[in-house]
Amino acid sequence: MARSNYLAKRLLLMIPVLLVISLGVFLLLKLTPGSTVSALLPPGQQSPAQIERVTEKYGLDEPIYVQYGKWLVQALQGDLGRSYSMGEPVVAVVLGSAWATAQLGFVALVVSLVVAVPLGLLSAANRGTWIDQLGRLTAFGGISMPAFWVGIVLILVFSLFWSQWFGQSLVPAGGYVPLSEGVGAWLHHVIAPAITLGIGFAAILTRQIRSAMVDVLNEDYVRTARAKGVRERFVVLVHAFRNGLIPVVTVLGFQVGFLMNGAVVVEQVFQWPGIGRLLFQAVTSKDVPLVQGVVLFVAVVFVFLNLTVDMLYTYLDPRVEY
Repeated sequence: MARSNYLAKRLLLMIPVLLVISLGVFLLLKLTPGSTVSALLPPGQQSPAQIERVTEKYGLDEPIYVQYGKWLVQALQGDLGRSYSMGEPVVAVVLGSAWATAQLGFVALVVSLVVAVPLGLLSAANRGTWIDQLGRLTAFGGISMPAFWVGIVLILVFSLFWSQWFGQSLVPAGGYVPLSEGVGAWLHHVIAPAITLGIGFAAILTRQIRSAMVDVLNEDYVRTARAKGVRERFVVLVHAFRNGLIPVVTVLGFQVGFLMNGAVVVEQVFQWPGIGRLLFQAVTSKDVPLVQGVVLFVAVVFVFLNLTVDMLYTYLDPRVEY
């Protein structure tokens, strides 16, 4: 019952949060330099008559609060309007791009977990040794490298230089292949941007896992397990790992949402048709409905990820109460 009440309250709190976010984005776009009408019309067709026609067509001559009110009424009915630059429903455009980003984010998450979990556990279990120092140095390097730089290096080495050395590139320089055309072709295109996106995430997660595990490994029940002769592998993986997961899951929930932020740069570098690239194109063209749709979608993802993390706490630690 307590969990149901907590879930209902959190869902209700989503409403004002999303309203404030949508209003803030709407006002910021209106305050940015440049005219939306000028962005919609080609340079040779910006006559006064054309500008007036487009202004009336999209209701841009109305007060800001009227424009926002109309958009809000439509949004409550599930209609986020039509994209100025693409002429298609915003919902369809956002969902299509979100699917591409979801694929990229999933592979990036798998890559980061494969790297971060063993590296973090090894560093914590061998605290103060050369293994720990190497793990911490690797994590620091992963955090320090900008995503766009990593992406460019991967393209140069494994696409351009590799084709010169061996006659064929190891990974493509960019582009997207849907899953419907085969898992092999899809994986061939997604692996390079996923590694680029996952490196920074893996570094952050490695440091968090190490920190959480160092604290847990100093607990009395861990010392008791060791005193009873339990093998160190079981002490770390069975007794300590689950109890050290609560701060890790918290960071994991936030960082999975932030994968979308990193995707803005990575998708531009690799020409991946995801939500990040779509947001960049929408902002540069001052496509207000599309920008609002993308930001609203990302906000919903963040809120639900945080809610999921909170609901996982009682599973990881039954002592947690709502």
